[in-house]
Amino acid sequence: MKPLQALALEDPHWSLEELVQVANEQLPQFLPEEKAHTRVREDVTPRLIRHYASQRMLDEPLKAGREARYLYRHLLQLLLVRRLLAEGYGASAIDKLAISKTNQELEELLQGGVQLTITPANLALAFLQQVQQRQTPPMQSLPSLPSTPPPPVAPVPVPPSALAPPSSTQWTRVEVLPGLELHIRHNFVYPSSGQEQQSLLQLIRQILFTFGPKRRASK
Repeated sequence: MKPLQALALEDPHWSLEELVQVANEQLPQFLPEEKAHTRVREDVTPRLIRHYASQRMLDEPLKAGREARYLYRHLLQLLLVRRLLAEGYGASAIDKLAISKTNQELEELLQGGVQLTITPANLALAFLQQVQQRQTPPMQSLPSLPSTPPPPVAPVPVPPSALAPPSSTQWTRVEVLPGLELHIRHNFVYPSSGQEQQSLLQLIRQILFTFGPKRRASK
């Protein structure tokens, strides 16, 4: 199997059947290992490619006489669409993402080098992102995290009555590190896909390094 960069240098003009073959060879390395939808694990077919093109998820193919020809760009778009579907995103969420990106951006998305801007299916995470956009000023850069993470600390559950006045809302307090705690409401909806989990971690990391320096500077 040739790497993507080698295929790009060949400047291919594949037939539909040739694109199907190349896509099925390349696809397994870009699908998530866990939590992937079974139907997305199935092979790409000519009918599926025509469907994606009709939904404007892929560029229209070129024409060579009466035959359709597909470029390296079509392969990148197809691989990205299949990966996003495997991550749990619906066709309506993906929309025209693949046709709006350059080839370089498509390659970076496939390699995980760019943060996607698709609204996550997890409503709790979507709410957190909206709050972060309203309250957290944009940051120029974030401090790098230590290369060696601290040893894990066992969660310390605390009865809800110790956290707040009696109410119908229950919280669990988890001590992550000395001086750092998480308070988790009992009905919090945890992110299910890998993309949502990465978004949540990035949000927590940004909040930590936004408010931490401010508190030290004020003392």
